[in-house]
Amino acid sequence: MALLQVPQPTFYSSSLLGRSARWAALSSSWSGDRCSPDAISRSLSVWRKRRSGRKLGSVLAMADPSMYKMNLNEYMVTLDKPLGIRFAFSVDGKIFVHSLKRGGNAEKSRIIMVGDMLKKTSNKSGGGFIDIKDLSDAEMMLKDAAGSFSLVLERPFSPYPIHQLHLNGDFYNLFNRGRVPFATWNGSLMASHLQPSSESNGNSGFAIFSPKFLASHGWMLLSSEQSGSTDSRVQSNGRFLAKHTSEIIGIFSEEESEDVEWAYGSFPLEEYIKALERAKGELYYNHSLGMQYSKITEQIFVGSCIQTEKDVQMLSNVVGITAVLNFQSESERANWGINSESINNSCSECNILMVNYPIREVDSGDLRKKLPFCVGLLLRLLRKNFRIYVTCTTGFDRSPACVIAYLHWIQDTALHAAYNFVTGLHSCRPDRAAIVWATWDLIAMAENGKHGGPPTHAVNFVWSNGSREGDEVYLVGDFISNWKESIKAVHKGGSKLEVELRLRHGKYHYKFIVNGQWRHSTALPTETDEHGNVNNVIRVGDIARIRPAPTQLQIKDPTVVKVIERPLTEDERFLLAFAARRIAFSICPIKLAPK
Repeated sequence: MALLQVPQPTFYSSSLLGRSARWAALSSSWSGDRCSPDAISRSLSVWRKRRSGRKLGSVLAMADPSMYKMNLNEYMVTLDKPLGIRFAFSVDGKIFVHSLKRGGNAEKSRIIMVGDMLKKTSNKSGGGFIDIKDLSDAEMMLKDAAGSFSLVLERPFSPYPIHQLHLNGDFYNLFNRGRVPFATWNGSLMASHLQPSSESNGNSGFAIFSPKFLASHGWMLLSSEQSGSTDSRVQSNGRFLAKHTSEIIGIFSEEESEDVEWAYGSFPLEEYIKALERAKGELYYNHSLGMQYSKITEQIFVGSCIQTEKDVQMLSNVVGITAVLNFQSESERANWGINSESINNSCSECNILMVNYPIREVDSGDLRKKLPFCVGLLLRLLRKNFRIYVTCTTGFDRSPACVIAYLHWIQDTALHAAYNFVTGLHSCRPDRAAIVWATWDLIAMAENGKHGGPPTHAVNFVWSNGSREGDEVYLVGDFISNWKESIKAVHKGGSKLEVELRLRHGKYHYKFIVNGQWRHSTALPTETDEHGNVNNVIRVGDIARIRPAPTQLQIKDPTVVKVIERPLTEDERFLLAFAARRIAFSICPIKLAPK
């Protein structure tokens, strides 16, 4: 099958860099080595010599994969020894920050937080970075009593449950007391410093009673056995992995003195716990859990981004997907380390049509303008009897919004019913207001300039050209009995007077009467009518377009306009279905595919 790439402007995320002095020190080496880990380490060594003996740590956070292969949630920090960090070793093989020394270098850096996972450390010889694979690697890093180290840490996607750190699981209570052994014939499950230099004949057995002697994939195997899982492959939903995340099997640091005061950061723990309670209902995207998806109908599936070729094969062989409607931009895929070319090739091999139509993430205006085209693509693919996987990066916003709009516009399902149906089947938080905006834009396109019908928007008209105490300001316009009546403005603070009205989408002209004189506001858009009168003008809402130009994607309403969500009338339902199909049948994804 073919790959369809609908052309759109590319949007690049800016990299978060450190201080300008450090950037200058690093830039000379990066230009020649393309930011290899060795080049970064050497540059940091040069920069350390210029610090004039300061003891605070430095931070370098990078998001551009062309500079250094880090995920978007990773950062690098350079700290002097002692680091002032107490690490914990969890049952899933991860080493993370358990607590920070009060007044220590890590706390002074003001970036390291409890729950951040340790991924890499700089070599003590200054020759690159070392991957932290198990407990022994981290302990070797802490052995040097002096000097400075660069650490690469990964920030978790959701707030870490600090208040649960004292709740140690059974692994910590039993394993560390020597009551739970781990028996194996596989020497590769041993920690890296215990593995023999020469290959064994396979006849040696091991019974392990300490977490220091077990590699991370050994702990993964033990976790799966304890949970009753027989599948050696990590499940795509990661449920059993998340179950053991908070279970700690060991705590260690470079400072074992009892006089050290360990804390969980420079914030009151009570306030952090309250913030966690408030955030319980929030959704957090965890890219490491892999592709997550849900079945909406027999032909529509919705979920997060396709990360690997195995995901494509699973969608084809298990789910039976024959087309993918993807709203990611190319820069998004690059930021998450997704190889678009390999996935496109895999789709072609599996006879899956890949349709890419990028929508900016967390951009309500961009979603509003492009949603009619997205629903049109979905409808045309369904008419061709494709089984479709609708996806974006997180699967929380753009892809479910498209499915909800399809059910609302094409299937004549009430918006609240369509919204509840999709969110009940798939954990998501789509932009409901953007769907309502796009709905009125479609109806406005079908009405072709007519104003008849109930209001669709709440508009706040503001007179801000200066007023004194006692001034009386009234609003008049072609929407108030065709200029024959007026509405008095209300003082809302400062020198502003406001009138809030509910209007139907369309273009309107208006003026203000200030102390008996008809005036227009110079701070708002104006037009001159056929009689030479200068009036203020406002377009409430907009008209849906098949392919909005970049200039039409910018919504410029200087007056505050809010959308109204309400049940549609019979006429509005007919106009909505007509407009949505009109856009859909001007699109043919198959013919647009490159040959």
